Amino acid sequence: MDSNKRIRQLADDFIVYKKSLGYVYDSPQRLLNRYVDYVEQVSPNIIYPEKYVTDKYLGSLSGAPGTLYGMISTLREFSNYLFIHGYEKVYVIPPKTASQPVPEAPYFFTEDEISAFFEKLDEVDVHASFKGREIVLPAIFRLLYCCGLRCKEARTLECDNVHSDERYMDVRQSKGPKSRRIFISQELANYLNEYNAKISLLFPDRKYYFPHLDSYYSSGMISKNFRRFWKKAYPDFRITTRPRAYDFRHHLVWANLNRWAAEGIDINVMLAYLMRYMGHQNISETLYYFRFVPEFFPTFREMSKSLEDILPEVPDEK
Repeated sequence: MDSNKRIRQLADDFIVYKKSLGYVYDSPQRLLNRYVDYVEQVSPNIIYPEKYVTDKYLGSLSGAPGTLYGMISTLREFSNYLFIHGYEKVYVIPPKTASQPVPEAPYFFTEDEISAFFEKLDEVDVHASFKGREIVLPAIFRLLYCCGLRCKEARTLECDNVHSDERYMDVRQSKGPKSRRIFISQELANYLNEYNAKISLLFPDRKYYFPHLDSYYSSGMISKNFRRFWKKAYPDFRITTRPRAYDFRHHLVWANLNRWAAEGIDINVMLAYLMRYMGHQNISETLYYFRFVPEFFPTFREMSKSLEDILPEVPDEK
């Protein structure tokens, strides 16, 4: 315990510690810095998280359940770290202070919607302020659609980790310190080879596979452009919170599960492969993305016919 340190220094030490363990820790770092900014404003001499200030700050996040849940998780980790390092009076947020937010149901694309979206995306114009966007945007959204990557995984993908000639790419340190290798189709590999040849003329020394200036596209840029081209394809469509680019990830799961079921392939066997492809730790995480949709009902009826004779009919009581 170092009594001369204040909360900003302790937060920086904690972030260094987490990254030394292999965590990228970008989002928690932003959350922790937001908390520290607030604490330094209301109580400049504070050393470690205290109950009154922490509860007051968490109360300001009541209208954003997702942010609140992430903030509580981050602050609990931070406080436990400080407690282990001798700060015995640090306030540790009790468990179950906030329940995990229930996500809204995903949007399920039809094949016609997907085709219309990419038709408009392929018409993107050259823009002097966004060098190469007419090349990057059609490619990055196709990768999201074809591979079901998390948006951040696609945005921060580095050139050294894409091996389109060998038809695979390595996703490094995605959610936690986990990496995985995903294999791609020959059609996608050919498309990416053409993309790479074009974008390399504009960014010959780029680090990121989908460059934006000297870095990569932000999450806001992905969301903004998805909505822009969706509205071009469907001008009368009222966008609230759905659809999103992230819904391509849902689409990959249910489309494959539905296809395997229709083809009579054992889904229980294939789930393990899909789990690894998606970067999940267990099958329940993969099944979270699967929903029954109208297109699956005819298939489900056919699958269930073999079960009709298992349970006998129950006669009506007289």
